[in-house]
Amino acid sequence: MAKMSKLNFYEIKTILSLPEVSLDQCSEILAWIDVNEKISDQQKHAREILFRLLDRKQSLPQAILPVLFDYVENLGYYPYLEANKEGMSLKSTLHYEFFRSENIPEIVMHQKQAEVYNLLSNERSVILSAPTSFGKSLIIEEIVASNKYNNIVIILPTLALIDEVRQKLSRYAGVYKLIFTTKQRIGEKNIFILTPEKFIELENFPQVEFFIIDEFYKVSYNNDDDERVNVLNHVFYKLMKQTKSFYLLGPNIDTIPNTFEETYGCEFLSTNYATVATDEIYINRNPGNEFEQLKELLDQLEEPTLIYCQSPASSEKHAKLLAEIYQEQNRNQTTVHIDAIEWIKKNIHPEWSLTKTLESKIAFHHGVIPRYLGRYIVNEFNKGNIKYLFCTSTLIEGINTSAKNVVIFENKKGRGKITHFDYKNICGRAGRMRRYFVGNVYSFHTPPEQLSMHVDFPWFTQDSSSEEVLIQLDYSDLKDGSRQKIQNYIDQDFLDLDVIKRNNNLTVSGQIELAKELTNKIDYYHRFLNWSQFPTSIQLKVCCELIWKYFVVNPKDGVFSDKMLHYYVNSYRMSQQPITASFIKNILMNDKKVKDTDDAVQKALKIIRKWFEFRFPKLLLGLEQIQKSIFLKHKKTYGDYKMFASSIESGLINPTLSDLEEFGLPLSLLRKVEKYLNNIEDQDLDGVIGQIKKLDISKINLDKFEKKLLEEFIGS
Repeated sequence: MAKMSKLNFYEIKTILSLPEVSLDQCSEILAWIDVNEKISDQQKHAREILFRLLDRKQSLPQAILPVLFDYVENLGYYPYLEANKEGMSLKSTLHYEFFRSENIPEIVMHQKQAEVYNLLSNERSVILSAPTSFGKSLIIEEIVASNKYNNIVIILPTLALIDEVRQKLSRYAGVYKLIFTTKQRIGEKNIFILTPEKFIELENFPQVEFFIIDEFYKVSYNNDDDERVNVLNHVFYKLMKQTKSFYLLGPNIDTIPNTFEETYGCEFLSTNYATVATDEIYINRNPGNEFEQLKELLDQLEEPTLIYCQSPASSEKHAKLLAEIYQEQNRNQTTVHIDAIEWIKKNIHPEWSLTKTLESKIAFHHGVIPRYLGRYIVNEFNKGNIKYLFCTSTLIEGINTSAKNVVIFENKKGRGKITHFDYKNICGRAGRMRRYFVGNVYSFHTPPEQLSMHVDFPWFTQDSSSEEVLIQLDYSDLKDGSRQKIQNYIDQDFLDLDVIKRNNNLTVSGQIELAKELTNKIDYYHRFLNWSQFPTSIQLKVCCELIWKYFVVNPKDGVFSDKMLHYYVNSYRMSQQPITASFIKNILMNDKKVKDTDDAVQKALKIIRKWFEFRFPKLLLGLEQIQKSIFLKHKKTYGDYKMFASSIESGLINPTLSDLEEFGLPLSLLRKVEKYLNNIEDQDLDGVIGQIKKLDISKINLDKFEKKLLEEFIGS
């Protein structure tokens, strides 16, 4: 029987922070673990002490390692046994091999991962809430590797996550066709890796046998903008109508709707089973001198560090300030990013602060950074070529980074305060399974009040559902109150219900009001809306006026009126090459509110990402559906806006080719490659990729950065 330890959890943490720990102290700590691993409400602390011992195992008395790994085994962390392979007993070896993946031979699961996968493999659907470091996404790969299903759908919140998951699952391309855009032909067995918006666009969809929704908390109205919440609810409902086999995953969630588990025969698991420990250190702020304090802190941190900021402007500003100081001091200077810097100067702007920060191994990452640059920045951070990465919530939500340290420099998310849920998600980025057993969180702010995190499924409960969600549900699935809420929309005859449903990203009331407007002034609007392919400036102006009046609920992201929308779209479509640099130059010259180059770049990238690549094409196609329906009713010709919408969305190049941005290939590169491709209008994306992989890139006039990216793409 192990001796009783007189130490407590906090005393042990103090001992393990000392430069040396004696054999007697180690023995007493292990005795404490022995007692507390058996007490359910103390297991979390027992696991944390275990990680702290593993974190410094090289400096501990080597005599204790066999016992230490016994507790690694007892607490279910079988992947960590690999570090002691030579010293494993027969019993430990059997345990280690028992938890080896059935489908991925090089993977050994920890105890809780195995429990989740066992439920899923026994056809029990799972809704999992677990810490960031749990390894939730490994279970996705297990499902795919089992080869049990013909068609799997994986719904992800961002394009960056799609890229990450696509890379992980590319090894299964011989069994499944990976579908990640709407411009691919569907195969016999498919894995659809899509955002909710892309999933809704797919037509002729095969029978889905299993689906996955990552970051499923975004289905609830208190976590995202309403438009995306409505679409995600529609997707969730649509998938549930096809199959009851699913896996939902997310972090730090306490409850879901009461009767959901019983109704759909699934299991909600909420666990705090972490794979790393976290030290939270609070910085006593000196108001007005926070940046000086941040610099002093970063000077002491050698490992990769994420610095959380409230907004893109803040992340860029503080990264630039730190880089300027380091350049003056000749610290952290590097030439490893020189090719990327030269490319940015030519294709974005020569004075953008990213060109300066990269020279000092500093970068920033936020939601409007071009996808290829965001991918490059994350990869270089994980390689150690970027030491300090200033970021917003977009990097915190899901992208895998290898950071020892996280600094919470600001306690806002946009204009509002971060919640306790946000705070825990940010903290979860500190540490990395098998690389950093202990992560450090340095916070300049007191943690928000801890509140229970409930995630509603609006399509299911219908308590707070919007009209946009309810209109998508089968009438038989609507509750009495929900039927009453939307009955007027069902009974009206201004606009066909099918059109309303197809425009799932638009408000129901806005669509009907627009239909009334077009009907009342049909001859007037027919003059301006009856265009195809590309509009004149006045035709575009009328489209923007109607879009703004009936579809735009919350003006944001740099565009605040129909006149601004018309001006920016017109400017963008007439931009010279390189198109992004040209659009930035236009804003610098003509926007009096822009303060400097960084402000212009940020505004231009925001408009391109949020409006041109996402919002405007969808709104324009919504208008197209409505004008087509109204004009057909009145036996008039109608407009076809698909070519123009697609052109804006794809950065004015071939739409199929533009999807390769998600592989980290910038538009400048794709424009050069396009000249060497044949008949791409008649091919899907897979055919285009096949052509590119056969190219002799030595014959293409590429910058060094572009050549490197294309070589990586061809070799992947």
